[in-house]
Amino acid sequence: MKLRLLVVGKAGKDFRDYEASLKKRLQSAHQFEIVELPESKAKQLNQIKADEAKHILKAAQQGFILFDEKGKSFTSMQWADFFKTQVGNASIDFVIGGAAGVSDEVRQQAKHTWCLSKLTLPHQLARVLVIEQLYRAFSIIQGHPYHKV
Repeated sequence: MKLRLLVVGKAGKDFRDYEASLKKRLQSAHQFEIVELPESKAKQLNQIKADEAKHILKAAQQGFILFDEKGKSFTSMQWADFFKTQVGNASIDFVIGGAAGVSDEVRQQAKHTWCLSKLTLPHQLARVLVIEQLYRAFSIIQGHPYHKV
């Protein structure tokens, strides 16, 4: 399976080592790539969202999954169940928008919108959380002891 995490902004140094460790584990079984998209330098909220939407929609393949506070919440087991339904060489893009959120256009073009938490999370933490949950989901599928019930 080919997985890409599209994120607005660059990795923070505080999370870099942990992210690299998870990325390495995930890449042992799946193609996994992180694509960092530029943050808007605009001052107005609507313009920031519009600028970043252009980059997101240009980079994301059709059928992407958006992480957004208005999305549907899943357990780790439900993430695993989702991946079990993907066939063959499935290719999935996941999107984390910028600090200003995403435009309605991005929300409308997403095939699925998932929520990581009802809490407001820093984007750097959301990024690490997504990678960890991807690794956890595939560990569950493989029966690996990483996920303890």
